Amino acid sequence: MTNIYQSHDRFFKELVSRSDQAGVLLHERLPEAIVKCLSDKPPEPVPGSFVEEQLREHLSDRLFKVETINGQTAFLYILIEHK
Repeated sequence: MTNIYQSHDRFFKELVSRSDQAGVLLHERLPEAIVKCLSDKPPEPVPGSFVEEQLREHLSDRLFKVETINGQTAFLYILIEHK
């Protein structure tokens, strides 16, 4: 796993590393139209980061694998700006 240098990034990654917590966050923050399309199965965090090294001081990200209500696989990418 990529080194985590910033405390904000570490906090965010820890918060969403548990599927149940990530599911709550996604359901509370995503638009209702998207939430309605998601199944009740918890999201699965996908390892890795797409944020460039020089931007990690200000940005954290996480990719989730989710299942739709139709049983299809979808991916949700979350990018968080912190200060």
